[in-house]
Amino acid sequence: MSLLGLFVLTTTVAVAAGEEDKTCPGAPSMTVESACRRTSGARATYELCRDALRGVPDPLRDHDVTGYALAAAEDAMASEDATVGAATELLTRNRSLSGEERDAYAECQDAYAYAEHAMGAAVRKLRACSFGGLGDDYMDGLLAVERCRDRVIRLPASPLYAMVLVDRNKAGLALFLGKLLGI
Repeated sequence: MSLLGLFVLTTTVAVAAGEEDKTCPGAPSMTVESACRRTSGARATYELCRDALRGVPDPLRDHDVTGYALAAAEDAMASEDATVGAATELLTRNRSLSGEERDAYAECQDAYAYAEHAMGAAVRKLRACSFGGLGDDYMDGLLAVERCRDRVIRLPASPLYAMVLVDRNKAGLALFLGKLLGI
């Protein structure tokens, strides 16, 4: 099993094992449906939210929003990890890349290292019910992904572009769910 597969499996098991029932003082509770509707201005964002929270048992019951925010942050990290893997694969195996492509993908690796560090900090804070600076962590991660997006959008038909857009959407969703905690 790949490292990414193990991470996704661990994340799914953690949500299924009850992390969505994590109780943090002062955190609101709501159903998955309510959380997704409150964080989504468009159908695509709503579907992304529902997908990120698919492992929540009994989604019609109110749960502490911290668990939802944690699941979304972990989902964003897993997606970012897959994109870094794809960038690394392109850099190491594709000898026909132009210099511009090589520079863009290397820059994405650096940006994603920062994004994963920031989202990792958000995950640790959510697990500890310590929300100070959480909004900054989310924004730092989101902006790092956008730095990569800004580089790959200039490339002709980059295979990373679609992955980076998904990562950006997942990081944004994590931020929106985090905002339900009052950050």
